[in-house]
Amino acid sequence: ASKPRHRNTVPWQHKRRGREFLGCERSKMLPEEFEDELTCPVCLMLFTDPRTLPCGNSHNLCMECAKGLWRSQAPSFGFSITCPVCRVTCPIQNGVERLPLNLALKNMVEKLEAAQKGKPASKKTTSKRKFRCDVCEKKPAVMECVTCVVKYCEACLETCHPKERAVFKAHVVAPMEPVSSRECEVHEGQALSFFCTQCGVMVCAHCLLMGSHIEHPRVSLHSAVMDKKLALQSAVDALTSKHHTVLDFTQSAEAAMQNMEATCRDMRGQVEAECGELQVRVSQLQQKLLQVIDSQEREKRAVLLGQVEGQRQRLSVWTALLDRAQQVMSNEDGAVFLDVDTHKLDKQLRGAVDASLAPPVLATVAPGLTLTMTPLREAVTNMHFTEYLVPPPPSDLACVESSPTSVLITWNCEVRANDRPTFIVQQMDFREGCKEDEWVEVYKGPGRSFSPTNLQEQSSYRFRVCAINGSGKGGWSHPRVFTTGVPRPPSDVTMLERTHRSLTVAWTGEPAMRSRHATYVLEMLAPQTSGYDQREEWREVYTGASRVYTVSDLSPQQSYRFRVCAENNVGRGGYSPIKSFSTSQRTDGDVSIEQPDHAEEEGNDDSVCDDMAEQSMNAPSEMEGPGDENALAENTEESQDGAQLLRGM
Repeated sequence: ASKPRHRNTVPWQHKRRGREFLGCERSKMLPEEFEDELTCPVCLMLFTDPRTLPCGNSHNLCMECAKGLWRSQAPSFGFSITCPVCRVTCPIQNGVERLPLNLALKNMVEKLEAAQKGKPASKKTTSKRKFRCDVCEKKPAVMECVTCVVKYCEACLETCHPKERAVFKAHVVAPMEPVSSRECEVHEGQALSFFCTQCGVMVCAHCLLMGSHIEHPRVSLHSAVMDKKLALQSAVDALTSKHHTVLDFTQSAEAAMQNMEATCRDMRGQVEAECGELQVRVSQLQQKLLQVIDSQEREKRAVLLGQVEGQRQRLSVWTALLDRAQQVMSNEDGAVFLDVDTHKLDKQLRGAVDASLAPPVLATVAPGLTLTMTPLREAVTNMHFTEYLVPPPPSDLACVESSPTSVLITWNCEVRANDRPTFIVQQMDFREGCKEDEWVEVYKGPGRSFSPTNLQEQSSYRFRVCAINGSGKGGWSHPRVFTTGVPRPPSDVTMLERTHRSLTVAWTGEPAMRSRHATYVLEMLAPQTSGYDQREEWREVYTGASRVYTVSDLSPQQSYRFRVCAENNVGRGGYSPIKSFSTSQRTDGDVSIEQPDHAEEEGNDDSVCDDMAEQSMNAPSEMEGPGDENALAENTEESQDGAQLLRGM
């Protein structure tokens, strides 16, 4: 009898406790604590289709969360997943769909949801969740280091993250933002601490593990912010540069516009003043011309009045004579007619007729003036503004002729039609370290050629030209260097090295400055079996700017004669004294380089100086330096076109 009562007692007590837990004492439940027990450890939401993991601790998780863990961990761990609570590896042979369903937990979740229906939303869903400090885990966090992704309370921030320390100066510390703007919309309570670069949105850790962003490339929120800031800063810098450029342009344009307005205002005043002056001058010219006309009119009138008055007096006398003659002739009485002194009347009439045989000459009535206004009218009509254009720098400055004490230089200059510029030629001695104030003006005129005289023989000079017109002075041409006379003959021809097949010959020549404009020609006379033939022509073996040359392809134990001359744009100078050098004896071993033991000089004393040889060997390095304005050939040892380049200067 006791057993049935015991059996009935236990289930009843469990049912009562369940009713008290779910029904009777429902008003005393703490939803926050109860929800924590029924919350999935992955999605942090109430269980949906809870499944139990075989981890040994009977931990549960949602079916969708289990699938997410399976998709993210199965490729790495095989047929197993890691428990998100105890971190134990759980073997899954037949897939997560075969995991056992926790029916009791599912029923409790459903009953909790049914109990919460009709009640106001819990504090967890309505109020903003406050994060705790990640250091002390007691006080609420008020600041967050975006760089460290750590939340601090006020005390821990001053203790663990002092801004005064150098390591934390570059960190970004910001106040805690409301949870509603920093929490994941899918997984409640999860901070948006990552950025999905594929989708371009902020996500939480659960979104990357089991949400829609599985296996998507992601970076930390701080890295994404820094990348965005860098990209934005780059765009800001580019736009700032363009902004400054446009701002400078607008400022320059405004300044140019102001200058243009001021210039136009001045030009308007100048036009009004010039035209006003022209009007005054035209008015004065009009008065002057009218006065000339009045003066001519008075003069011509006086002459005509004098002529008319004389003829009127003559007419009055002639009228009286004609009246007297008509009166006498009208008398019919012969006695009376004869009684009149007709002889005297006839004499008077004939005298008047004889005096009037020459008709009176009418004086010139029109004034002897011709008004020529065509030049003035054309000048006024053609009066206009002229463009402010100075002539360009002259070009093609060249030396066409040269003598021992003078050179003839020519140049070209492109100018506008009807423009007659004046050219200025300046001259300077050719040397190192020249200054601007050392240029001397030697010519000024309209010609395009000039020949300076009284120059020193075998000397180099710099020349430059500019043009001037009514608008101003143009730029200077590129300076050119021209030389008077031919170079001096080289001297001290010596042998530096010799083998059985070659001879290295050196010589002294023009100074370093002048040698840039000289080309050396080395000639050789080969030996003959029957002695030297004086009529044989010398053969050029080298042409260039260097003063050392190696002649190869020679015969062993043979004597060769050498001579050197220099040439420039003027011509070729004299030859050096002839020197004779011999090749060494051929040996079976390696080719040996022997120093010269003697040198035969025809017509000169034998002299071989080691110092001179070293100077000759260093000659090309002395010629190195800043190139002159003629862009002559470089001092290459094997250059074969130096003479042509110099002739084309």
